[in-house]
Amino acid sequence: MGPMVHSITPPEQELIRLLLTNSRMRIVAMGEHLGKSRNWVARALERLAKSRVIRAYTAVLNPARVYSERSTILLVKTNPRELRVSEALIRVPGLESLDGISGEYSLLGLFRFRMPAAFERFLDVVDGTVAQSGSNSYALVQVLTTYKAHGFIMDTSSSETAHLTQSEWELLSVLRRQPVSEDRPLPLTQTEIGRFMVQPLSQPAVSKAMRRLESSGVIVGYSADVDFRCVGLPIKFFLEIRAAPGAIGRAAHAIAKMQEVWDLHRTSEAFSLFATVRTGSVEEYNQFLRRLYRNKDVLETRSQISLEEWFIPLGLTR
Repeated sequence: MGPMVHSITPPEQELIRLLLTNSRMRIVAMGEHLGKSRNWVARALERLAKSRVIRAYTAVLNPARVYSERSTILLVKTNPRELRVSEALIRVPGLESLDGISGEYSLLGLFRFRMPAAFERFLDVVDGTVAQSGSNSYALVQVLTTYKAHGFIMDTSSSETAHLTQSEWELLSVLRRQPVSEDRPLPLTQTEIGRFMVQPLSQPAVSKAMRRLESSGVIVGYSADVDFRCVGLPIKFFLEIRAAPGAIGRAAHAIAKMQEVWDLHRTSEAFSLFATVRTGSVEEYNQFLRRLYRNKDVLETRSQISLEEWFIPLGLTR
């Protein structure tokens, strides 16, 4: 468990919020924004890394531009005390997030796959894991469109998958999730990124590739994997939304603009919109729902609270 919110100072909370919106912002710029010195920012990042408030730096990618195969939400019925299932799923390449949830199912994972063979391997792992654990069953929900991810709104006007070179895939693999430690509390520099690649690149080559991936919409932004309790958002709900026929896209674009919505997907289910919502309390979540229902395109909702959120130490699947 990470430190509680009261151990984080207001300037540190603001620093974490800056990282969530742009983790590659220069330290000097962060200090100017916060009214703090460069040394204060550096020391604060070291403390936040040591206490595991900041767990990784990430690049937020547009799935429509990157993943040519499919995105899938996995729901598993299992005993919450059965750790073999969650431990097995964490090792599956392509896992984006994994939560223990309330309700009919006890585990919810989001997976993304670049190649058909990866999805087939995923099905084999799930079948074997569920059978060995004695879990009752599982369900797969296909993601059709992602409107928002990690707080970043996606451009859904083009669904054409970008043609990435092997070098660009390696670059994304490094950027996608960068581990944080007390000894390495900052995001990787472009020089370090190049050194971490299987086929190393120079700093100018990394800079050029990153600019291309950003301008083409593959990289939407840079963020961080943090303990959300430390920014006053300890409550996480998964929300299924049934929208009016013919109004799903319009509803999605409106919902994506809501501050509490962290992720938003269109799925193949009758409740066709699937959102991750973060709030400071259950009461704030209820207030969010009341505002949501002001949208006449929203007909019905179903909510499940996250009981446990796993840290995923995995990068982009090659």
